[in-house]
Amino acid sequence: MNYRRFLPPLVIVCGLALLLWFAYVFEELRLTRSMQTQLSGKAEELDRQLNQLSVLPRILAKHPAIQNAFVEPGEKSFSNANIALHAAQIDSDSSFAFIMDMKGTTVAASNYQNAVSFVGNNYGFRPYFKVAVSNKEATFFAVGATTGEPGYFIANPITHDGQVLGVVVVKSELAGLLDSWQQPPYHWLAVDELGVVILSTSNDYLYSPTEELSAQASNLIASDRRYVPTEKERFVLHSPTKLSFQGEATNQSFLVQRQKLKAENWELQLIVERWRIWLNAIIYVLSIGSLIALASLGYRNFRAQKRLAEAEQRHALQLEAEVEQRTAELRATQQELISESNFAMLGRMSGAINHEINQPLASLRLNLATLRQLFDKPAPDMDELKQIVVDSDRTTKRIGRVVTTLRSLSGQRHAHHKKLEVAHLIDEVVETVRRERPLVSKALKVSLSDATLSLNGNDVLLQQALLNLLYNAFDATLEVSQPLVNISVSTTGESVSFKVSDNGRGVKPELQASLFKPFVSDRQKTTGLGLGLTLAELIAAEHAGRLSYLPGTPNGSHFTLDIPTQQGNTN
Repeated sequence: MNYRRFLPPLVIVCGLALLLWFAYVFEELRLTRSMQTQLSGKAEELDRQLNQLSVLPRILAKHPAIQNAFVEPGEKSFSNANIALHAAQIDSDSSFAFIMDMKGTTVAASNYQNAVSFVGNNYGFRPYFKVAVSNKEATFFAVGATTGEPGYFIANPITHDGQVLGVVVVKSELAGLLDSWQQPPYHWLAVDELGVVILSTSNDYLYSPTEELSAQASNLIASDRRYVPTEKERFVLHSPTKLSFQGEATNQSFLVQRQKLKAENWELQLIVERWRIWLNAIIYVLSIGSLIALASLGYRNFRAQKRLAEAEQRHALQLEAEVEQRTAELRATQQELISESNFAMLGRMSGAINHEINQPLASLRLNLATLRQLFDKPAPDMDELKQIVVDSDRTTKRIGRVVTTLRSLSGQRHAHHKKLEVAHLIDEVVETVRRERPLVSKALKVSLSDATLSLNGNDVLLQQALLNLLYNAFDATLEVSQPLVNISVSTTGESVSFKVSDNGRGVKPELQASLFKPFVSDRQKTTGLGLGLTLAELIAAEHAGRLSYLPGTPNGSHFTLDIPTQQGNTN
């Protein structure tokens, strides 16, 4: 048997396996570094939030109404304490706040008006009460004995003349803290000192042990009435970076990164399924394989082209010298014409881009200058700072919008369409006009027949089309003593019509036939290269609509942009 024929496939398989292993190791290292960076930042954030939650109980412990409930107990003092706790709960956005006497009985609570009130309930079995009555601050995570909702309890002793009179407790629900951290494919876990998951971005993992619970830990959980750990599913830590979740319906393996918290004896964990590492590794290998295949095809094509060129060269040598010379001259001339045409188009497009983004760039420079002046002040106005940042962000989006519309001139791609609220679209256009041309914007009037109109389209392109029509109208009214530019919106049911009218000088009759051609411009205009209407017409075509012009009576112009409410290009 000839074994040599099996050698090349065997070498390829071994090479791919080795490459896949290297890709897996690389992806695991990359993910590990990324996860460590995220974990460090989130651990500091969680520590900071837990420390902030401990401020309210300290304040309440010294509140006159709270202390008076124990110094001079009675119906009136308990009522005042209820009101104070209710106000503190609302102001701090906490879940509940309540106070207990030295026996653990609740004497006042923020939910005193609710049907299920804490008042009268005894929570002396809770560890936080036992610690607080010994004149120490205590924290505790558990499922509420009355509400059944999990929360983070912070207890402080209420003292008067050096004597502990009672305990004040504030409960905060921490589930929402991790909800904002959701970032697929990652999962966040917070594990308490007993090794049980108490917080998670996935409810599937809540109250799952990360280690086998001892009899002492199980008894402690039951006596404290913390929660009910899951019995059929649990995490198993195989190594510092390898974790598996085992249950009846699943057996998943995770890459895990862990960090201890400072504010609590908890551990914050960031996990990701290991199969994703293999998937990314396979993608890397396939990408490399595709590059190699493309390079091989390119090389083969190069060799074929080279052989073809050599054959053509041999045939060309047989032709007469005069034919060869004239062919070479024709090719050179053709290449020169193409280069000249390309450079001419490049110059015009560069000029168009320069013109179209000058206005938003000027607005952006003005915002930056205002920011520098504000930062020089000892106490800058924060509201003004925020507004400048918002305006600058809108201006950068405006620049991006301009570049997008100019690129659409080439017809290289289709824009993304979605459902748009026409009123919001008009508001964005008007806001941009007022920001970029504050002086002439005073002449703008808006008329919207129905505030609930909507259509499918691209908001970036439609805003640019309307802005081009409005800016042309403003330019046309520069020499009018009482300029007026009006944008109105109406509907026929199947389409939405945007009409831009002005009382300016109008369009010369000789230009009306070529009004929408590129680089056609009225010489009376002070700015522009004649691309605004061309781009607007392209945007209309992109939306299966049309742009039309009618002269005004006795002067002025009327441009109408009709956009169907539904187009086939919606995504």
